[in-house]
Amino acid sequence: MGRRAVGASSSIRGVNLGNWLVLERWMDPETSGPFAGAKADDERTLRKELDEAELQARLKQHRDSYVTRDTFLWLTDHGCNLVRLPLPYHLYGDSSHESCIDYVENAMDWAAECNMPMLLDLHTVPGGQNGFDNSGQSGLCTWHLESRQVAQTLAVLERVSRQYADHPTLFGVEAMNEPASKHIFKGSMKRYGVEHPERVERSAPIPHQVLAQFYKLVYERLRPILGPRVALVFHDQFRLYSWDRFMPKDRYPNVWIDTHQYIASYMRNTHMTTFHAHLLFTRALGARIAYAQRFHPVLVGEWSLSNNVKSLSKLSKDRRAAMMRRYSAAQLAAFERGAGGCFWSIENGRFATWSFRKSVDKGWIDYRM
Repeated sequence: MGRRAVGASSSIRGVNLGNWLVLERWMDPETSGPFAGAKADDERTLRKELDEAELQARLKQHRDSYVTRDTFLWLTDHGCNLVRLPLPYHLYGDSSHESCIDYVENAMDWAAECNMPMLLDLHTVPGGQNGFDNSGQSGLCTWHLESRQVAQTLAVLERVSRQYADHPTLFGVEAMNEPASKHIFKGSMKRYGVEHPERVERSAPIPHQVLAQFYKLVYERLRPILGPRVALVFHDQFRLYSWDRFMPKDRYPNVWIDTHQYIASYMRNTHMTTFHAHLLFTRALGARIAYAQRFHPVLVGEWSLSNNVKSLSKLSKDRRAAMMRRYSAAQLAAFERGAGGCFWSIENGRFATWSFRKSVDKGWIDYRM
């Protein structure tokens, strides 16, 4: 299999391996998986709810089966040219978590076999960075309030970078997934405040300047380790226009901005439910991405086929598939005005619109076109 080039001048059509090493309740089917029969809404609570033997048995079964060598072969055969791998901050193990670094090693080996570039994304940090379940701790956002947590995050990023700097498949290292702005923080606290009031009480949004300073520190610490070849990727905090003149290319080469664009979320806020409205918004999004691309390569690190089109459920299977193909093609066209995008996620036990494998099987999306 020939290596697929990845860069600002070529189109990324990637996939996230979400819910493999970082667990999310909403992606887990009701009858199987790590959260089956549990009340927990995030990984931290799940670890407290299950006894150690049951927890480790569930984790092993999930990690051994959710992503395998065949997953990488399948992704390669279906046109994927980048894998974004979400990592927990405790991937090397700590007093409360087992190590999962062996699974990362397996993934890197499988990627090498398939000539598949890998983006290693630090998806959780100590103290939590956004209050959503994808941080491992619903309702908690205290990472930036304690210097030891920031130092621990940097240490993990350095360790991962040293381990894989010379790995032929390493495309990039992402410093942190979805740090919370005031707007995002407000939403996550409202969502989880009733269930986790004690976490919400001590949480706060991450100021933009604090995040920018952290990103510069990450660059200073990791660039000497990774060298010029490996991209350093920084999430936009859901504020794409805030980074236009951040880390100019002549002083900070190979810096990428990661933006997550879920069309359904925007449409929900505007109460627009027509297919035409979804397409119009997607095209407008493409223009915004193209503008940001002038300053940095822009990767849409997460996207899906989730939508608020009420009429879809009334259509025939073939008609719905045709509309979903138009929807996916419109998003790909918008994202490719930047560097491209990575679908979230490889699999979802509940929703086909969030599952790359199911979307391919249904004929909704085809990266090979």
